[in-house]
Amino acid sequence: MQGRTGREMELPEATAEEARVQELLSRMTLGEKVGQLSQVNAPHEGEGIPPDFAEAVRRGWVSSILNGVDVEIVNEIQRIAVEESRLGIPLLVGRDVIHGFRTVFPIPLGQAATWSPEIVREGARIAALEASAHGINWTFAPMVDIGRDPRWGRVAECLGEDPVLASRLAVAMVEGFQGENLSDHGSIVACAKHFAGYGASEAGRDYNSTFIPEGELRDVHLPPFRAAVEAGVGTLMSSFSDLNGIPATGSRFLMTEVLREEWDFDGFVVSDWDSIRQMAVHGLTEGDHHSAAVAADAGVDMEMASRCYIDHLESLVEDGHVSIERVDEMVSNILRIKIRAGLFENPYRDPADYPEPGNDDHLKASYEAAVQSGVLLKNDTHAKSPLLPLDLDRIDRIAVIGPLADEAGEQLGTWVFDGDPSLSVTPLQSIREAVEGRAQIEYVRALEKTYDRSRDHFDAACEAASRADVALLFLGEDAILSGEAHCRSNIALPGAQEALLAAVSE
Repeated sequence: MQGRTGREMELPEATAEEARVQELLSRMTLGEKVGQLSQVNAPHEGEGIPPDFAEAVRRGWVSSILNGVDVEIVNEIQRIAVEESRLGIPLLVGRDVIHGFRTVFPIPLGQAATWSPEIVREGARIAALEASAHGINWTFAPMVDIGRDPRWGRVAECLGEDPVLASRLAVAMVEGFQGENLSDHGSIVACAKHFAGYGASEAGRDYNSTFIPEGELRDVHLPPFRAAVEAGVGTLMSSFSDLNGIPATGSRFLMTEVLREEWDFDGFVVSDWDSIRQMAVHGLTEGDHHSAAVAADAGVDMEMASRCYIDHLESLVEDGHVSIERVDEMVSNILRIKIRAGLFENPYRDPADYPEPGNDDHLKASYEAAVQSGVLLKNDTHAKSPLLPLDLDRIDRIAVIGPLADEAGEQLGTWVFDGDPSLSVTPLQSIREAVEGRAQIEYVRALEKTYDRSRDHFDAACEAASRADVALLFLGEDAILSGEAHCRSNIALPGAQEALLAAVSE
């Protein structure tokens, strides 16, 4: 831009950003615009890049890939997008980086128990660095649904039941993932999910209906999302559950009236997995064609996994059911985030530019988060002093019992795709290190799995306890027993664990 003197003038940052968006938009065909609204699953690990996949990227029919963690493959797919497509628009690379990457932190509910924004922020920052080294530039976190029914499997992934605490920690997590600037080294785009009301699933059953009066919705369920928006979160994800009879993905009230008009959100909204197509399953729409129109009108910018947009949006525009102005808004929202993330300038990732995953500093931060997340419910007096911490000067033999005493993988928690169990230190390992030969340790697993109902090894556990000065039991649930689509009808210890506790306590 030139002033009256003919000298170059710098545009304000926001104006320059919008000018760049509009310049790109002006050169795009309708097919390329629709392509920017499509996220597809990355090629399966080990199969390389199939020719038809590469061609779709080359033609501009792909805006984002999901679940690609092989940095060489991700970089090659980016190269095709940047160097071989007509417009050279880079891809967003999404992954569920929920509570760590290689270095795993406590589940989000555990992080909420720390009451520490600093710990949550640091955990997200470390996760962003490790994920970025693998080519990931977008995470589907934080999950800021308010969870008040412990039977709901995804309560493990939320930040608790209190909207004030969840809001504070949502901001901390967004700041950790995105850094001071989205284009900074190691920053990745955050995504507040699931907008909105998903945590109120009836009877704690995942994907169930939610019925929330607007006053409660605004007082309880929306504040963490608004806090994330005010903190600059780049994206939101629509919920695939319904809200008061309308699938959230088709709710213009949520996606446009609240998010855009009330909160001035200028990032983009991505659907949850297949949630646009599933509006027909809910009974709201008559099929994929209708679902695409409803989602676009509601305010969902990018479709995850399914093909309603890519297959039907062009014809919907041509037939006048969706306006080209609406499509331009959707594309602009996505381009804006790609620009802010610095992807046009730096689309590739080199692992050598990042700290080694699972390094000592990262593990130290994870350890501190785990310590601070612990909740001591009871500490009875024994011999005129609290039982904990154990006094090794008064103990000669310790019985370590239970299915979770030496399970490095299980203690990583739910929703961990990239965690490294070899970095996980189990209670049995820690006790042996702490005792350093000052007491004998006898370990009895007793149950093969937490949900095991066999009592075949109870006698061995009881005998070990009877020989010991103190018995330590490590009980709980396997990671697979919580998380998405893994709800509980009750929250009692699964399997025969309560019976084991009773037997050892006699």
